[in-house]
Amino acid sequence: MTPLALLAPIFMAAAGAVLIPLLVHLVHKEKKEALAFPSLMFVRKTPYPFSSRQRIRDWLLFLARCAVITLVAFAFARPVFARRPAAAVAGEGGYEVVVLLDRSFSMQYSTRWTRAQEEARKAIDAIGPGDQLTVVAFDRRAAAVTEPGNVKAILKAGVDSLKPGDESTRLSPAIALATRMLSQSERPNRRLVVISDYQRTSWDLTDELSLPPRTEVVPIDVSGAVTDRSVRAVEVRRSPEGPARVQVSARITKLGAAERGVTARLEVGGRIIAQGTTDLPGDGGAVVSLGTVPVPDRPTPAKIVLEGDELRGDDTFHFVLTRAPVMPVLVVEHRDAPPERGVFLTRALEIGDAPGFDLVARRSDRVTASDLQGRRVVILADAGVPGGLGGAGLEAFVRSGGGLINVLGERTSERSWPANARALLPGNISAPADRLGQRGAVLGVVDQGHPALSVFSGARNGDLSAARFFRYRAIDTTEGVLARFDDGSAALTEHTIGKGRVLTWGSSFDGYWNDLPRQPVFLPFVHQLVRYAGAYREQRRSWSVGDALQPGDLAGVAATEGGRWSVIAPSGARQAVGGADAPPSLELRQAGIYEVRPSGAPNAEPRIVAANVDPAELDFATYDVLRLTNALTPAVTGATATAGDGLPTLAEREQKQSLWWYILAVAAIILAVEGLLARRASTNRLEPV
Repeated sequence: MTPLALLAPIFMAAAGAVLIPLLVHLVHKEKKEALAFPSLMFVRKTPYPFSSRQRIRDWLLFLARCAVITLVAFAFARPVFARRPAAAVAGEGGYEVVVLLDRSFSMQYSTRWTRAQEEARKAIDAIGPGDQLTVVAFDRRAAAVTEPGNVKAILKAGVDSLKPGDESTRLSPAIALATRMLSQSERPNRRLVVISDYQRTSWDLTDELSLPPRTEVVPIDVSGAVTDRSVRAVEVRRSPEGPARVQVSARITKLGAAERGVTARLEVGGRIIAQGTTDLPGDGGAVVSLGTVPVPDRPTPAKIVLEGDELRGDDTFHFVLTRAPVMPVLVVEHRDAPPERGVFLTRALEIGDAPGFDLVARRSDRVTASDLQGRRVVILADAGVPGGLGGAGLEAFVRSGGGLINVLGERTSERSWPANARALLPGNISAPADRLGQRGAVLGVVDQGHPALSVFSGARNGDLSAARFFRYRAIDTTEGVLARFDDGSAALTEHTIGKGRVLTWGSSFDGYWNDLPRQPVFLPFVHQLVRYAGAYREQRRSWSVGDALQPGDLAGVAATEGGRWSVIAPSGARQAVGGADAPPSLELRQAGIYEVRPSGAPNAEPRIVAANVDPAELDFATYDVLRLTNALTPAVTGATATAGDGLPTLAEREQKQSLWWYILAVAAIILAVEGLLARRASTNRLEPV
């Protein structure tokens, strides 16, 4: 049956004017012709009977007038037949159904996945003969598992073929895919079934999601209370016993009630190397120490393992066991400097971690060119350019990729830098500026966006402006300035020579010209300068599922021609990365150990990549499904609402149909007939009896 709609239904109120003809026909009195008569004094007065005038005598005329008024009001209401195109009419009453089935890691908990599959089968059983259903599985991405269809056996087979993976949840891609499917459908009715545990991290409130009109949203929540313990992180530090041993600890969290005596094991090559025990507070965490363990000569896959619970995937944390990273540093002090002057700098480097610093300290009159062998960074601590190194030797060291930090103190001057070493300075060095009488200078400008100083970009990461500088040497340059004193002179500069970096600091590190070594920021400041000068890049021990990496950035993996690598995933599947017909980066989609080798070299030593479940996926907090339903349910605004599926709006249909024109034409014809009927009725009443 074709529905009839009105674009301006308020005009139908004018149909009440049909009362006017009714009143006219019931109340109207006909005038009689007066006749002259000689005398009425002896005639009794009798009231003229009007009862015959109180009923409708001309029904045809009355109905014609009522029809004219009703049709005019109906025409102004702009009626329209809201029928759909023939293709849509053929599916009248049918539903286009899309079932979104969450297959992220959190669905592995307890019986969630079993219940989710059962709910999907119920949705399939509920479709009718004229309906069409598509199963879409989603985690961080979404993909249709089945073609749109009505064969329930095929649809259920698609559901049965799925299983949850290790990836995190993102609902937006699934909604976007479902929107395209529903919008392209010619069926008039639409239904979206979302089966998920509705993790809070799966849906961003800022996501702009909108479904086509006439779409019914059916949320099915399979979540519930969670009791789970998991390994969240592993920390590997240098051991005082030597570079061949490291200290390993793991951070473990617990959702639910407190638990005592939880044991964590460190396994390497299938063998238990160490283990530790800790007590876990309710809805909290603890760090368990696994002691000091020996380190193999090459990177080796390792894992921290807990006793299994209802979610086994987060009871194991994979990482690469290697020696703690160490950066070799050569510190050169002036031959006449008192021994205590270098205490602050050397102690700060000795306690460095991530990386540690392999420190060698030499006096300027005892250092030789052989001391540069194997060093990554040279710090000239108020020593100028030692003769044993020479300007040419230092410049060659920097050009080959080494780092140099010039520290300008009281013993540094223009004479400390021979002509062949001037390239190691960013500009001329001025005489010391004395600010003792002004309570010292401060750093007025610090480029916290630069990698060498980014460690101080946070609000609680330390304030370099707290240090007072009583004497300093201004650096005559405008290029590469990373920090300035409050008088505008350059305090810290950077310039490059070949592949290496040169940092120049306009004051000392000995605590005599300033109080910087006594400030909390001194330790991270020195460590960050050395890391940056030495171009240190942390080699990650573990990654998260969902990360993407370039195999060429992994240490120990040499690129082949065309930059192609062969990767073995934790499942044993092989894939190619790089080259013309392969993805440019390795996307981690499974938890476990990946092996990366150059293509064409199956016997090459692999680079190990350890992947674990994204920590955000282990946040089991949920949100109210009504928030999602309200966000997705389309708003319909009557005549102006669009179908969102390519069908014309009611206004567009009304413009094509123009029913109001035909209605007014019929009203005009009836009005003409009414005139003829009214003339005939008037003539009949005037004829003599």
